[in-house]
Amino acid sequence: MFTDMLRKNKAVVGFDLGNDYSQVSYCRADQSMPDTMSLVMGEEQFNIPTVLCKRHKTEEAAMWSIGTEALRDASDKKGMLIEDLVLLAKNNVSVKTEDADIAADALLAEFIRKTLAILSLYVRTEDIEAIAFTMRDMNSQLMENVKRAAVQAGLEEKKLYFLSHEDCFFQYMLHQPSEMWIHDVLLYDYRSDGVKSYLLTMNRKTNPVACFIESELFPEMKPADLPQKQEAAKTAFYRQLDAELLEIAKEQCGKHNITSVFLLGDYFSREWCKESLRYLCRERRVFQGNNLFSKGACYGAREKVFTSTLSTSYVYLSEDKLRANIGMNCDKGQEEIYFPILDAGTNWYDAEREFDVLLTKNNTFTLNIAPVDGSKIRLAKISLEGLKVRGNKTNRVGLRFFMEDSQAVQIEITDKGFGEFFPSTGRIWRECLPLEVIS
Repeated sequence: MFTDMLRKNKAVVGFDLGNDYSQVSYCRADQSMPDTMSLVMGEEQFNIPTVLCKRHKTEEAAMWSIGTEALRDASDKKGMLIEDLVLLAKNNVSVKTEDADIAADALLAEFIRKTLAILSLYVRTEDIEAIAFTMRDMNSQLMENVKRAAVQAGLEEKKLYFLSHEDCFFQYMLHQPSEMWIHDVLLYDYRSDGVKSYLLTMNRKTNPVACFIESELFPEMKPADLPQKQEAAKTAFYRQLDAELLEIAKEQCGKHNITSVFLLGDYFSREWCKESLRYLCRERRVFQGNNLFSKGACYGAREKVFTSTLSTSYVYLSEDKLRANIGMNCDKGQEEIYFPILDAGTNWYDAEREFDVLLTKNNTFTLNIAPVDGSKIRLAKISLEGLKVRGNKTNRVGLRFFMEDSQAVQIEITDKGFGEFFPSTGRIWRECLPLEVIS
């Protein structure tokens, strides 16, 4: 009973870390759907400007402020405003302040730390089981800096995951009523660099159901700074914007059977996208909001920690994901069992597994490679040249599977010996399985 109570208190967090603004959603184990942190309780102020202000030493307040407070401090000349935190981390660029150069990961650490301090009003930090970070455009440098920032922010004991916006879109839709995704689903995300579309399709003939997302950026939809413009100029600009969005929507909806459409971002407004909305609402359900990605990241984190049947029934496949289940048949007592190693749909940067096996017959083992597109299961035979197998279950080897990029699975095999009687030879074998062989 006490264990169940502790489990209910556990929470997962989805952190949408954007260069313009960030959002944080959270979900406890006994919640059916996530909530999104608001800067003002009782209101829907989800967007936190992703900026820092390093206050001057003469100020009595804390050294750092974030979000709207940072913008206000900078406007009042109380400190130095630091913007583009995600871009700085992506390019690993430090910032020179009045007394020091501050690394990109240290800047992100301050932002994450203070954001989670706000979150603690909603969920205790000690109850957080896992955090899934999502960014619009990720690279290895950015993920490494976010990892270091999270550790500096005091999250070293939390489970950390990374999900692309496509992953978050997939996870969000999977947890919605099925009638919303009977057919294809379209999402438009409107930010300062334009509109980015995400098209979700599913191949329901495979088991598990294989899901795919096509994304495309439309920079011609970049919003303009119009406060100083005359009303006629504003009207003309918005009319042109509406026409461009309508053209994009007709092109995409004309090729697919769209069940639902999502419009994300504060730039979308009923005041200007009248014709576009009129078209999109024909026989489709249209939703508007701006916290889908943080909620999707939250769902994704929950699936990692408290797995549901959805994770085994549907798999999202992209160029960054493994497109086959990899495992091996092992002897357990008197019976042969299948031992899963890497699962299809895993991001290459998350694909890692390490375990020991006993070689009983010879110096080889065989991997089962099952593509999720329904094609024939393949076998990959791995031989450990030079290893003499004694046949009495005293040959123990360690297997490590990992990926250094999206192109291949790496396998590292280490001779671990068997106690004092059969010490390790220290030998290490390395094999590489190119993805084109197993996709």
